[in-house]
Amino acid sequence: MMSFSATFLVYPGREQEVVRILLDHVEQAKNEPGVIVTHVYRSRTDPRRFFIYHELTDQAAFDAHRATQHYGARILTHLYGMLEPESLEMDIYDPLLSGEVPNP
Repeated sequence: MMSFSATFLVYPGREQEVVRILLDHVEQAKNEPGVIVTHVYRSRTDPRRFFIYHELTDQAAFDAHRATQHYGARILTHLYGMLEPESLEMDIYDPLLSGEVPNP
């Protein structure tokens, strides 16, 4: 299993468009093989800040998710044009296994 997260700010006035895109993205992702869970969140303190969280079975599922037509058309083409590029933070995480000592 692996997790992916992204946080970002959107340009002022684009918040409702982003909400529609993200909610549609969640609905599409739920039907993809290998996607365990997908959530999107909006900050309580800054309505322009969003957080996306995915859990996927493995790297192949992640790659397949990012290769979907929906991801290319809605996320890469439309959403990325509405967010402040310098605010984008993305990362991929692996679960810690019981008894595992992480390397710093």
